[in-house]
Amino acid sequence: MNIQTEHRHATAGPTPYDEVYYPGHVYGLTHPNHLATIATVYGMQPAPVERCRVLELGCGVGGNLLPMAFQYPDSEFVGVDLSGVTIERGRRNIATLGLGNIKLLHCDIMNVDASFGQFDYIIAHGVYSWVPSAVREKMMTIFKQNLAPSGICYVSYNAHPFSHLRDMVRDMMRYHTRRLTGMKEKVGQARAILKFLSEGSKANSVHGAVMRDQCNRVLKAPDELLFHDDLDESAEAFLLHEVVEDAGRHGLQYLSDADFSRRYLAGYSEEVRATLQRFPESEFMARDQYQDFVDGNGFRRTLLCHDNLSLSRRIDVNFVTRFHVLSTTSPVDPDACVTDDSAMVFENQDGSRVTASNPLLKAAHVCLGRAWPRALSFDELLDGARTLLGGRRADDQKVLTEAMFILVCSGEVSFLLSRPFLLKEATDHPQASLLARRQAQTGPLVTNLLHQTVQLEDDRTRDFLQLLDGARTIDQITAEMTERFGHTIRVDQKDIAGQPTEPLLLSTRESVQRSLAMVGKLGLLVA
Repeated sequence: MNIQTEHRHATAGPTPYDEVYYPGHVYGLTHPNHLATIATVYGMQPAPVERCRVLELGCGVGGNLLPMAFQYPDSEFVGVDLSGVTIERGRRNIATLGLGNIKLLHCDIMNVDASFGQFDYIIAHGVYSWVPSAVREKMMTIFKQNLAPSGICYVSYNAHPFSHLRDMVRDMMRYHTRRLTGMKEKVGQARAILKFLSEGSKANSVHGAVMRDQCNRVLKAPDELLFHDDLDESAEAFLLHEVVEDAGRHGLQYLSDADFSRRYLAGYSEEVRATLQRFPESEFMARDQYQDFVDGNGFRRTLLCHDNLSLSRRIDVNFVTRFHVLSTTSPVDPDACVTDDSAMVFENQDGSRVTASNPLLKAAHVCLGRAWPRALSFDELLDGARTLLGGRRADDQKVLTEAMFILVCSGEVSFLLSRPFLLKEATDHPQASLLARRQAQTGPLVTNLLHQTVQLEDDRTRDFLQLLDGARTIDQITAEMTERFGHTIRVDQKDIAGQPTEPLLLSTRESVQRSLAMVGKLGLLVA
């Protein structure tokens, strides 16, 4: 790496993040492949993710940045954070994986300057709202100074109008815990007072409804998140236009929301939809601001770019044919007929459902589900659907284009500029991601090659993952699993409603084949 910043130590003392560890997570909307995809939709020509430079401000332990570095060995990744304890923990993780394309620096954001060079993608997730105004000003300077000419910046922050409600209960919790210092006691008392106040409010009043909703949110929040996010004295929320106007003063412009599906308006009333659609291209940000007012949005993921770039907001229906598409869809009834015009229901992993009756569209959904987690080009999807139906019709491409346009815009189907590096099927020497294998040694949550957090079923699955190192054959893996667990393995089962059913008793070889298929579907097998 050519960045010469190892000497840039933070000048401040210990931070709250040194004392209370904030778990590192992946955030899919920050991934360079996703950012490049959105930028391309609006007419930009972003740097290829296979060879790019990425900077993350407030990188923490590197939980978001490290998996990117693992996926793209020819790209360069730099993370800075004020917490020395957190950075040191992240550096140990980097050393364990043997990565040479990532640096985590114990550095104050205020010390990031032109010597860091320019980056194709700059990420600041969960920082902007939780730092003083001088640091926010410096962040905007970095976004302008260190962003490559065709670069994209991601910045997230607490947003109004919903944050007015969140701030109301934050004031109550912070007042009640003002003299407490220990994290456990502070968080425990914050939850206790909010539970007391919400239960004491009138259920049939607006205030009571808000209090109960906020209490439910707080009770579900992890301790570390509640401590650092809600009980932080300096946390501040913003309206979208305030952040964009500040960016404008620094020579930046609003690209879009990081969640592409937010521009899809089919879920609104006809009046709201018609009003929002009347905004001209030149007032794209204003449309999004009014949409926030309608939604009551409380957290913003804003993309910025240089203000000298010409952007196109008009999206042609054919744009989807230029990307790779992927979906977890699978038929609710595997025996349903694909070739006729009967309705067929498909379900995604998140529980959402799509119904199709057109044979081509049903076949396309089946192809996407079978391919998952691989992404298919539009031509691959079209050819696969035609093959499944045993023929083609003249209007197939038009029908599939129009359907995929709606599914992509609504978020039912994901789309990416660059195909992810992963396999679905196991080879003779199956190999799971080294990152996931290392993560599985300490817990059930691992990061797949689609930059998603997935949960392994049980300790046996975690043990199994360690055997997928690319050196063992399937026969050798089976032999080791037999030695550890015996010749038969019990597999717990659940019905459609999630209730336990009669368990399966599989031979170890059958269990290995089943587990390999599951690991492939989770996106953990490397190409």
